[in-house]
Amino acid sequence: MVPIVSVVGRSNSGKTTLLEKLVRELGRRGWRIGTIKHHAHGPVTVDVPGKDSWRHKQAGARAVVLASESTCFLIRDTSSQPSLERLAYRYLDDVDLVLTEGFYSAPMPKIEVNRAAQQAPLLCGARDDLLAVVSDWETGAAVPHFGLEAAGALADFLEGRFLRPAGRARVELLIGDQRAPLDPQTASILVRVIWSLVGDARTAAPTVPVELRIPGPTP
Repeated sequence: MVPIVSVVGRSNSGKTTLLEKLVRELGRRGWRIGTIKHHAHGPVTVDVPGKDSWRHKQAGARAVVLASESTCFLIRDTSSQPSLERLAYRYLDDVDLVLTEGFYSAPMPKIEVNRAAQQAPLLCGARDDLLAVVSDWETGAAVPHFGLEAAGALADFLEGRFLRPAGRARVELLIGDQRAPLDPQTASILVRVIWSLVGDARTAAPTVPVELRIPGPTP
């Protein structure tokens, strides 16, 4: 499964700046990085009024996709905020690591940015899966600390923790909004069963991923 790490902190702590540095540094090393930004205040409007895709949405389309040879852009209504697991599973399956900005309450490993000038305690503790602190002062948290300009050292840390080990699982399973890891033996059996069902399609496209969706309750 694609690992997800959340960068959290109070407003104006430097979360976006840190994310920019990490994306550049990890990208320079050859890793494919995806990002997700949490928006806490109402609907997000990113389309351009008057354009065709905007007109489709205003006409009542539940989802609008704008596609070109090099870019795909999606606007979609949701009844509730999708989980990080669902967002990563559906839209960021071809990256090595997902870095998010925000999502303080999500059950993901977190890097907290905290500046001495803000004179405020950390938002996260051990129960929040705090992974590291990026700060210009000693916060007292029992996790690794990195300076505000230490993007290279933090990238080393993320590589060792999430990118260098054994590698991603061959099978990813999402139940509702939660990722469900499969042990290697179960995953191997599932792969063999699916390939036996698709038959000749494996010969036609031996290297493409196969996606199986079960939209409703078990019959």
